[in-house]
Amino acid sequence: MTTIAIDSSKCSGCTLCMTLCPYCIIEMKEGESIASVNPNGVQFCSKCGHCASICPEGAITVDFEGAGSIPDYVADSNPTFAQLSRLIAMRRSVRSYKKEPVPRETLEKILDIIRYAPTGMNGQSVRWLIISNPKEVQNLVAGVIEWARQLVKSGAEHPLMPILPMIINAWDHGEDHICHGAPHLVIAYAHKDNPVGFIDATIALTHLDIVAPTLDLGTCWAGIVQIACLSSPDLMASLGLPPDHVSIYGMMIGYPKYKFHQIPKRNALQVIWK
Repeated sequence: MTTIAIDSSKCSGCTLCMTLCPYCIIEMKEGESIASVNPNGVQFCSKCGHCASICPEGAITVDFEGAGSIPDYVADSNPTFAQLSRLIAMRRSVRSYKKEPVPRETLEKILDIIRYAPTGMNGQSVRWLIISNPKEVQNLVAGVIEWARQLVKSGAEHPLMPILPMIINAWDHGEDHICHGAPHLVIAYAHKDNPVGFIDATIALTHLDIVAPTLDLGTCWAGIVQIACLSSPDLMASLGLPPDHVSIYGMMIGYPKYKFHQIPKRNALQVIWK
């Protein structure tokens, strides 16, 4: 249950909280000069926290079961456009990793801040599976390779069919072209019936993809792992996710073996203005 508390001794009656609440949960009764909570509206609260965030007096507190702590970050200002632009343009899909493992505290630091990635109706539905043991990552890759062998053997039409023999051959010669030797695999998952689970997880993983380089980490979207898991109930089950939950997508993460120095070209901007 969501609890919205307004400290009447702090409220200045500015009505900003009322203006931003999408469900008219906060009101100002006739004859009153401070905001109050409509008890009939609390059930519709999406826990977005806009009311508490916009309050200049810090008079509003929103709490709910399962809520984590609020990050304590001190900064003079947001990153500049140039700083953020360079970060995004220099981000590369990393397919060569050092064997050095990433400290658990570092991974937790990233995951803790991407809790703030936007989700549909603020459902906060994204959950995480971290395969932190490199041997377990390779065990999963071995399962993907076996799935690939069976697919090639079947002769079925599949978009990956042109590259699967190459990937299998590389594996047989000691090279991992599935997770590229990444020491860890981060998998975003959600309930199978969540209509926005895929989008929520994709947005969260994109945030992870951008944040990781700030801690000298590299990432790469694990598309073949996801395709294999969706095609193989056994592989999906091997992840050990809670009942009725499915993997949405995976991402390799680790320390890059090589450093990129230049920004590559991309297609020129294409946009329709109306």
